[in-house]
Amino acid sequence: MNDIEIYIREPVLKRVLGWIKSELGPLEEFPVDKSQKGVRMFRATEHQPEIPIMIQTGIEGGPYVGVWFDSSQTPWDSDVACARAAFEAFGLPVQCDPGPEHDNQDDFFRIDDQGERIVRLKDGLLGVK
Repeated sequence: MNDIEIYIREPVLKRVLGWIKSELGPLEEFPVDKSQKGVRMFRATEHQPEIPIMIQTGIEGGPYVGVWFDSSQTPWDSDVACARAAFEAFGLPVQCDPGPEHDNQDDFFRIDDQGERIVRLKDGLLGVK
């Protein structure tokens, strides 16, 4: 089963939720263990099977919000396709796994106002750039 995971730099959480709803329809939020700071769990209820979604703020103590769609039944066929859609929606830098053709775990696909490129993360961290 494939999943989709992207990291958006400094979005407003309310806008992220609005974008997800525009792509997947109504969301149902469900409780999360309070020890998981910054984590919110949802599911897109109009899809069968439902699509579990996790949103985490403050990734690595920094400015990124992680969005994980735990399903192969999303509108996007890859993390990169989802990152492009998120960049189009927000105009903010988005990073994700570049795909199986890049085998270095520190390589990330990045899209921002300077275009698309593969970046090597310092110490495997998303960083502040």
